[in-house]
Amino acid sequence: MKLLTFLLAVFYGLSVLLIFPLIFINLNSIFSLPVYSFFFFKVIGIVLIFVGVAGWFYCVTLFYSLGKGTPVPTHPPKRLVIKGPYQYTRNPMYVSVLIILLGYLFFFGTLLLLLYLFLIAGFFQLFITHYEEPTLKKKFGREYEKYLKDVPRWL
Repeated sequence: MKLLTFLLAVFYGLSVLLIFPLIFINLNSIFSLPVYSFFFFKVIGIVLIFVGVAGWFYCVTLFYSLGKGTPVPTHPPKRLVIKGPYQYTRNPMYVSVLIILLGYLFFFGTLLLLLYLFLIAGFFQLFITHYEEPTLKKKFGREYEKYLKDVPRWL
């Protein structure tokens, strides 16, 4: 893997899954918004975070082994990956990130994490429809067109 690819992956992970959630948690505190902290919610949060992280790593493994690339645009897959969770949703990595963020919401119980979750989901939708899908149509042609018809964007 190229250094730039690795650095972009780390930057994405740190910003989307650490820095911005911490900012929203701190803003929740600054604005004295309610925090819903129950043991049961924390357990659900931990389970969701674990499921999301496991799903994300599994998808990265598929990109590397089947696609001969990575999810990072600087080293994209050479082949279309349509196995595993890609048979059920075209975007299981994004779904995994949203599950992780939902886990944060349950674990930390701050309302502003719900706002962050919606903002990220909206960003993913726009990125997918305006950049990712058109790029993949050009790269993989008919194979991707068929995939678009057979598999839903989300769940």
